[in-house]
Amino acid sequence: MDNLTHTIRVLMILLCGGISFFCEGSVTTYRVNSVPELKQAVNQVNRLSSALPVEIILADGVYENATNIRIMHPNTSLRSHSNDPLKVILVGTGMRKRASVEVIFDISASNVTVSGMTLKSVANHLIQVRAERDADFFTLTNCILQDSYQQLLKVSGGNQHFADFGIVKNNRFEYTAGVGPNYYIGGIDAHHSRGWTVTDNTFSNIASPAERVAEHAIHFWHNSGNVSIRDNTIINSDRGIGLGMGKNGDVVSENEVINNRIVHTNKKHLFADVGISLENVSDTLVVDNVIYMTTSYPNAIEYRFPRTQRNIIMNNVSNRAIVSRDNGEALLNNNKQAATGDRLWLQFEHFLNQF
Repeated sequence: MDNLTHTIRVLMILLCGGISFFCEGSVTTYRVNSVPELKQAVNQVNRLSSALPVEIILADGVYENATNIRIMHPNTSLRSHSNDPLKVILVGTGMRKRASVEVIFDISASNVTVSGMTLKSVANHLIQVRAERDADFFTLTNCILQDSYQQLLKVSGGNQHFADFGIVKNNRFEYTAGVGPNYYIGGIDAHHSRGWTVTDNTFSNIASPAERVAEHAIHFWHNSGNVSIRDNTIINSDRGIGLGMGKNGDVVSENEVINNRIVHTNKKHLFADVGISLENVSDTLVVDNVIYMTTSYPNAIEYRFPRTQRNIIMNNVSNRAIVSRDNGEALLNNNKQAATGDRLWLQFEHFLNQF
């Protein structure tokens, strides 16, 4: 009977507290229209004894107070019916400091996908992926992440486990007021993350309003490595792309930062900083990036500290300097620094016309 189930399309409709539930082949699907239905569906999925694929499909609408939804079942997909993130919006209780933790999706399982929706307005993170619980193969696609009091997407890690092989593709990360609520913000902040791909995303206004510089739009550190960061656009964010952190941090090795576009022209941002930073990073390629800055910070790319070694920084174009700090090492080749009037300025004009 099991083999027959996998080869013949079986459709079974059950109504359970308003949730539409059906099985087609080996995939179980839940259709939901409200936050209570969404949480009920997730709770049912979390109790499943098998690891067969499950999808939860959200109807168009605004889902208010959609917080602390814990995904503990592997092979779970959460997606919008329309695949339009402007039509499915999950909202927290507000972007403010709270005594209790508030996220929208709290992910402790492997092979979890979130796609086609907007997540916004929470006290901590919009999504938290738990490396400390071996949450591997996370995928985020075609989503909008807006306005969290801390980092928009957090990969947390506090033990010897890892979140491996995540994919973050074709999303928008932003603070809609043009600046964040405090300095402890970031776009992607990832610990214990290996083999991730971050590509074709846009990051905007990851910027601190006061006290000190915000965290990076994209940041992998603390036992991370083998990360691919390609083809992203970062607009008016204090720090663009960061690998590693500080003089004594873990070495982040074997990464690539390729063909990203970073622009910062908002002089109202008081803490504008570097475009790409390597701190205790080894065996990494930084290639074909375009960086344009009109803020006061002098450097486009920095490589820092003695354990920053065997890196290649090549074919990048910027209007600011590429420099070693604190005895960092890299091989530089064919990088070009353009000034107004240079023929290279045509590349910047084409670049800026996109914004």
